[in-house]
Amino acid sequence: MNFNLTEEQKMLQDNARNFAINEMLPTIQEFEEQRKVNHDLTKKMGELGMLGIHIPEQYGGSGYDYTAAAIVWEQLSYVSWSQTLSALGHGVLAATILNMGASEEQKQKYLPPLCRGESIIAVGAVEPNTGSDAGALETKAELVGDEWVINGTKNFITSGGIADTVLVLCQTDNSLGWKGIALIAVDTNTPGFSSHPVKMVGDLAGDMCNLAFLDCRVPRENLINKIGRGLHTTLRGIDTARLFISAGAIGMTQCCLDASIKYAKERSQFGKPIGSFQMIQDTIASLAAQLMAVRWQVYYAADLKSKNLPHGKELSAAKILASDLAVKASEQAIRVHGAYGCTDDYPVARHYRDSILTTILGGTREMHILTIGRELLNLDAMS
Repeated sequence: MNFNLTEEQKMLQDNARNFAINEMLPTIQEFEEQRKVNHDLTKKMGELGMLGIHIPEQYGGSGYDYTAAAIVWEQLSYVSWSQTLSALGHGVLAATILNMGASEEQKQKYLPPLCRGESIIAVGAVEPNTGSDAGALETKAELVGDEWVINGTKNFITSGGIADTVLVLCQTDNSLGWKGIALIAVDTNTPGFSSHPVKMVGDLAGDMCNLAFLDCRVPRENLINKIGRGLHTTLRGIDTARLFISAGAIGMTQCCLDASIKYAKERSQFGKPIGSFQMIQDTIASLAAQLMAVRWQVYYAADLKSKNLPHGKELSAAKILASDLAVKASEQAIRVHGAYGCTDDYPVARHYRDSILTTILGGTREMHILTIGRELLNLDAMS
């Protein structure tokens, strides 16, 4: 087992960190205050090959493995997880789904423009009454002649308001259960489609929307894979999204730790730097120790995934530990900074807002606990 990064991985790491510092940091506060997406970031990331970093080169991607992808996602999230999600989240979720489940013709149609930053593709899975229980879909798709007619709603869809296309998870026949679930591509200029922004506690520089489909008609050939494979295909993308979230949480934690160290050395009270106080040192040292351990759990899961080995419980563990640590690190970093930590003059407030979202997106903490338990005990707690 080799814990050292290769020269190529170091280059990716440096390039991603430099991009985050030079392209994201100077304007992040402006875009958060306006609650707007910085579309230029997506275009620039496309030019640098960051959008489809794990997508094969034949479809416009960079052809790297998931470990390399996690390295890039961590470094970008160091500055802003919200901007990273809005700029390349579709390159994580939708691109993986298309790469894993679409036909050759569909891959050639959708993936190259996505990887170039010319097209944004959202994924509509979550519904008002359907979150972790994805099999209980209420959105309907009926085949009428050579067209799918789609009706329903989707909630909390990342990039739903700025997407050119949405991959919609639909039920074609209730009597078939999950075997009737289909994944269908819907262009957002289709009559009957509408999006409605949702304001979150974090993700201020992102785009989170609820979507509605009212008699949306799309061609029959917009079906991705086949009926009965919609949920399975979507879950393969969600698996990659969990790695993205885990790596992003590590990036936020590292930023909070670095900011706390810097502030503790510069801020003086009672005639000496607060970093010399035992309680401050305990906070910083404890966070650093936990980060060392959790980071390697994330990259262990990424390595297993890259090798196409079983990684369910390992990735669930990484997602739980990394997202929990990001919340803890940002909260403790604010305490180190005091009232200043609650302002936008320091990065810790931004990470405090965003980190809580990582505990929910990609599956709640509780669902991942059940995933680990099911693998260890070979018993399903939900059946």
